[in-house]
Amino acid sequence: MKVERSYGILAREPSSNDHLANLSEELATRGFAVIEDVLSESEVARYNQMLDDVYQLQCDEIAGLGHLRDINDEDIVRLPLAYNPEFIEMAAAPAVIELAKREMGESLVLLMQNGVINRPDRLQFQTSWHRDLNYQHWVCSKMICMSALFCLEDFNPETGGTHFLPASHKFENFPSQALADKIAVAPLAKKGSVIVFNAMTFHRAGVNTSSGIRRAVNHVIGVPILSQQIDVPSMLKKPPEDTWIANYLGFRWNPAPSVCEWRQRKFSAVTKASH
Repeated sequence: MKVERSYGILAREPSSNDHLANLSEELATRGFAVIEDVLSESEVARYNQMLDDVYQLQCDEIAGLGHLRDINDEDIVRLPLAYNPEFIEMAAAPAVIELAKREMGESLVLLMQNGVINRPDRLQFQTSWHRDLNYQHWVCSKMICMSALFCLEDFNPETGGTHFLPASHKFENFPSQALADKIAVAPLAKKGSVIVFNAMTFHRAGVNTSSGIRRAVNHVIGVPILSQQIDVPSMLKKPPEDTWIANYLGFRWNPAPSVCEWRQRKFSAVTKASH
């Protein structure tokens, strides 16, 4: 093992063969990391096609209301899992959920799932710097929200990979533009990889200068004190059979519509626990 020479260091994070521990350290230090080979080539191809199909369905839904461009929502696929259950499998990918549990505990809720279709030489709304907890200018010592961006194409300078400001999850304000331009990093990620990051880390999409479309699906996973962008249980109607997945999708954490309903849920939970 290579040992770096040093002096004057009184404490150091230990090296580890634990993949999750290494990802956790990278998230804590830089605010982002890459998990490789989460999806196979066949899965990537299937999700690419399904994402296009769902986007067409959503465009048909709002036909007559106006163009998505008018509300800065063009080429964004909102909550595809409500249109195709295979996206639930993506949202619950073990490699991502294991890391999320390590960072935030067992009680998690999927706050958002958005597909992104980045077309060549088109400036998207997502190319603006932002946090995935939008409009928040505060930070906390412990992660309360993690994003998981599934890469359905290679992320590189040509396809418009996502840019991050390292360690910006530790500082409330956006830095000066001069510093942002200087320190911005766009990690390379092959298709099938997942870029995970603290949702408080400032980031933006790059401009796709390649000849093809770059697709991705982002997930924002948080602790249950945070609310969903779109009411997932209302869209799905029926919870999945897997209790943990149902809870994760919000069926446990969704606000009860009445006092009686809240108590009925508690009675149901007690009954299940007693059996």
